[in-house]
Amino acid sequence: MESGTIGCMRIFAALMAASVVLITLAANFGWGGRAFAFLRYVPGRDVTGHFVLFSLLSFAVVSWLSRPTPTSPGWSHVRITAFLAAVVTIEEFSQALIPARTFSLLDLSASLAGLLAGAIVSLRLPGSRPAKGAA
Repeated sequence: MESGTIGCMRIFAALMAASVVLITLAANFGWGGRAFAFLRYVPGRDVTGHFVLFSLLSFAVVSWLSRPTPTSPGWSHVRITAFLAAVVTIEEFSQALIPARTFSLLDLSASLAGLLAGAIVSLRLPGSRPAKGAA
């Protein structure tokens, strides 16, 4: 991928990461019901939201960080996805400690499936190749 595309992916990744942080904070403060009321009209509701949000996050971050540049060989899709999965898992389990939140294995499963789907789509993009020697 050319450097302009990598720059766009970096911006998209930053926007997606900021979105996840803002959504998490809104839910932690108990504002989720009002802020995400539109999800009641979406098939699968919250679970679909988890899948879509984390698919987009994974797609953006993997597309950005896995691309080789003149100064970096790129990170492996597996390592990036594993890191994101660890962060998402910790965040979901932390919900058991937050009064306004509820831990859900279904939400965690949808989030992890979304991460995997986003990484797979990123790998299928033209010009996408795992870094040499990367797992």
